[in-house]
Amino acid sequence: MTENSAAPDPVIIVWAVTWDVVLGDRAPGGTATYAARAATALGVRAYVLVAAGADADLSAFAEHELAVVRVEQTMTLEHRFDVGPLRSGRRRQRALAHPRRPLHPSDLPAHWPEPRTLILGPLLPDDVDVAAFLDRAPGAEIALLAQGLQRAVAPDGAIAELDGPTAALLDPARPEVTICLSEEEAARWEPGHSDSGDWNALVARSRCVVVTREALGAEIRTPAGSHFVPALPARVVDATGAGDVFATALILAVRAGEEVAGRLAAACGAACVERRGVAPLPARAELEARAGITPDSLRRRAQQESAQGNYS
Repeated sequence: MTENSAAPDPVIIVWAVTWDVVLGDRAPGGTATYAARAATALGVRAYVLVAAGADADLSAFAEHELAVVRVEQTMTLEHRFDVGPLRSGRRRQRALAHPRRPLHPSDLPAHWPEPRTLILGPLLPDDVDVAAFLDRAPGAEIALLAQGLQRAVAPDGAIAELDGPTAALLDPARPEVTICLSEEEAARWEPGHSDSGDWNALVARSRCVVVTREALGAEIRTPAGSHFVPALPARVVDATGAGDVFATALILAVRAGEEVAGRLAAACGAACVERRGVAPLPARAELEARAGITPDSLRRRAQQESAQGNYS
C-alpha cells in the first residue's frame, strides 16, 4: 500500500456490516460500508476489518484490503419511520440479528501496519471493543463514530437513544479522539433537553465533537469554540449513511492536511443522499468541483499544523 494524495497511510476502519430492512426490503449497509465508499471517493485505499455473516454483501470494499471476522449472522437492523404532522419522520430501529461478538484488536491481521488513522464505528453497544482498540493504537489519530455507544438494545431488539452521554462514550474521549454523532443520538441531551454540561464535558475531553444535522450540515465543537459546516444543495433520494460518509470524509481530509476538509466532506454527503443505498460516490475531481474547491485550496499544511485540524 502506498501513500496517496488523499490521506497519510495507513488508515484502518473497524465496523460491523449490516443488512438494513425497510418496509420488508433488505439492502446492504453499516457504517463500514458507507465509510469505505467515502474513502474510495477520496482516493484512500484503507485496511478494513469487519464482522459479517456468510450472506453479507462486501462489494463496497473491493478497493480496500479487507479482513472479515465471520459471525453466525450478519447484523440486521429494521428501520421504521413514523409519519404524520406530529412525528416528523422519526426513525425507530430494531435489531433483528445481533451477533454479540465484539471486534477486538486481536482480530487485526498480523501483517497489517500500525495505523496513523484509526476509524471506529460501533453500531450497537457491544460490537466493537473501543477501549481495546484505543489502547492498541497509541499515537494514532482516532475517529469514533459513536452512535452505538449511545444506544440501548431491549430484549425484543428495540433500539433506544439514551438521555445523556454514557460512560462508554466519555471514557474514550481523549485529546487525540474526534467523536462523531448525529443529532438523533444527541437530541435528548442538547441544551434544553438536559444539562448542557453534558456537552461541555465531552468537548473538553476530546479533540473535537462533530454533530451531523441532516439537511442543515454539521456542527463542529472544539475546546476553543465551534463553527458550522453548511450542507450543499442536493436532490435527496436516500439519506441513509450520509452522516457516516460526511464524518469519514472529514476525518480523512483533515488528517491529510486538507485546508478545505469541511467543504469536501459536505460534497461527499450531498453526493451520498442523491444515490440509493451504497451506490459508489463520484470521483474526487467531481466532488471538488461541486464544493468549489480550486487547486490552490488543496495544498497541504505542514504535519504539525494539520495535526491541529482545519474543518473549514
